[in-house]
Amino acid sequence: MAGFNARTGLEEIEEYAVEHVAADIIINANESNYGLPRPIEQSVAAKLAGFPFNRYPPMQAETLCELIAEDLALDADNIRIGNGSSELLQMACYAFGGSGRKIAFPYPSFSMYGVYTKLADSIAAPYPLTLAGYIDPDKVIEFCEAQQPALLIVCNPNNPTGNYNPLEAMEKILANVSCPVVMDEAYMEFAKGSGVDPQDLRPLNKLKLVAGSTLALTAKYSNFMCLRTFSKAYGLAGLRVGYAVGSAGIMRILGKTLLPYHVNAWSLVVAEEVYRQKDVYKERIETITEQRELLREQFEQLGLKVWPSATNFLTICPQGRLAKHLAVAFSKEYGPQGDKTEQMLAGMYLYRKLLANKILVRDYTGHPVLQGCLRITMGLPQENAEVALQLSRLCGEEEA
Repeated sequence: MAGFNARTGLEEIEEYAVEHVAADIIINANESNYGLPRPIEQSVAAKLAGFPFNRYPPMQAETLCELIAEDLALDADNIRIGNGSSELLQMACYAFGGSGRKIAFPYPSFSMYGVYTKLADSIAAPYPLTLAGYIDPDKVIEFCEAQQPALLIVCNPNNPTGNYNPLEAMEKILANVSCPVVMDEAYMEFAKGSGVDPQDLRPLNKLKLVAGSTLALTAKYSNFMCLRTFSKAYGLAGLRVGYAVGSAGIMRILGKTLLPYHVNAWSLVVAEEVYRQKDVYKERIETITEQRELLREQFEQLGLKVWPSATNFLTICPQGRLAKHLAVAFSKEYGPQGDKTEQMLAGMYLYRKLLANKILVRDYTGHPVLQGCLRITMGLPQENAEVALQLSRLCGEEEA
């Protein structure tokens, strides 16, 4: 049978993969381990009876657009809805990228930035974060002046390092680059309590803001869109709903790439109810951030490096004497791995041992910049306690 010729460039793309294995504690994908809050569950259940599944949804999710716009004191023309913020990110690359055009994005960061760049037939222009994982606005501005990208992507807080960059730094970038900018804020709801300047809480244009969000700048700059999602703080990862906020001009361009009826009707109904009642999530978000800080302290006491995080996850890495000990333990149990560094072996040992205890975390041990790292999503408090206990036992073996 004859072979098939796919589009040039697809051979360079690997399918996105996340571990799917049997585990009791699944904390590898930055989902929420909480179910729907009871008031929202009841409201959604009441809408199920007689729901018109035979009808197409609103063509451009107009109802949810209007709801978000009213809450932010904007016009519906300033909002677009997508199948998760990832679809909107992909379509932004389609809208502003293209053959011979560069798309700049941070590294290390969300791996799909490079994939969407390639799918848009664009040239990848990754810019480095600081050694601590932050964005240096002056360096980004210099990078854009030199590279002249057609689109700039900023992830804040960044995934997978978790770093939050203050609003002032983000505004400096917006004010000094000439290309459109995507501010990917999938984790911004968790930034409170992470060193965010209280001044960032100020309301501009009557926007009801999460601390430090570039949503505050929507009316001030016409060259950017802010992406948000219902998947993380609001626990709707299974329904895939996100939204973009930006000037009417940039939203009009983004809208040209979105298909009609592209978000299913049931997802929209649930997202609308969640947005109406989003205040019921405040206590849950506070619990997650408190748990994050508690685990940070515990992990650091074990000798683990913990990246600064303003998200619902922590990225950790064995270092120093602990890394050496865990690398030796790996080699003794699993055999020599001549092509792996000590740092990688240490992280691999923790990953495999956690998995043996039915705890699934995200494995970054082979990442060029994040060698030996594991990313741990905050679960329920009892799940977090179990993760801390297992890591304490593994890291404490050195004492024994």
